[in-house]
Amino acid sequence: MSQAVNPVGIEVAEHFATADQQRNASMLGMWAWLLTELLLFAGLFLVALVLRVMHPTSVTATALHLKFWIGAGNTAILILSSLTMSAAIQASRLGWQKLMVQAMLATAALGTLFLLLKGYEWYQDYVEHMTPFLDRPYALGGDQASKLFMNVYYLTTALHGLHLTTGVSILLVLAWQASRPGFLSRHQNRIEVYGLYWHFIDLIWIIVFPVLYVLNR
Repeated sequence: MSQAVNPVGIEVAEHFATADQQRNASMLGMWAWLLTELLLFAGLFLVALVLRVMHPTSVTATALHLKFWIGAGNTAILILSSLTMSAAIQASRLGWQKLMVQAMLATAALGTLFLLLKGYEWYQDYVEHMTPFLDRPYALGGDQASKLFMNVYYLTTALHGLHLTTGVSILLVLAWQASRPGFLSRHQNRIEVYGLYWHFIDLIWIIVFPVLYVLNR
């Protein structure tokens, strides 16, 4: 698609009149998509809460097997990553390209650390026979409510992990692009639009942690 360049040097697609219009359209598109993703997670949260109300004993016994320290640690990691992503956005607005790239890489590193801890937690779940979807003995026997809650836990955290893996991958590519000369004068808005996605990932986990780890202990 051909590009027009406005007087301040920001590339504007031919179907937009101004850079502000293009920026607002990009932000609106991201918000619309994030709302659909929120609805997806909301269904899983609702199932977990209903199970908690209907089968409190089973869900409590299951939740006690979850690694609270990993869930809490990962919550702190993602909150910190939101701060570094916000720093990257602010640096992009000020034209501080080097600081922006460094903050983006720090954000990606924190996201990777989250995934490593989550992978370790899943491994421990496997070792402790807390994987009801596999053809092996389950630690809590034939408790169907417990199995359902654990499957909801895996589905929710795996879906979140997929979003985070995608986010880290995009962020690394974006950081490479942002390190090139002239990026901010043409594509600064990409940093802000992507920032919405990263903050969404953080927000989802901030809901996941109390719903799955805290409420049923």
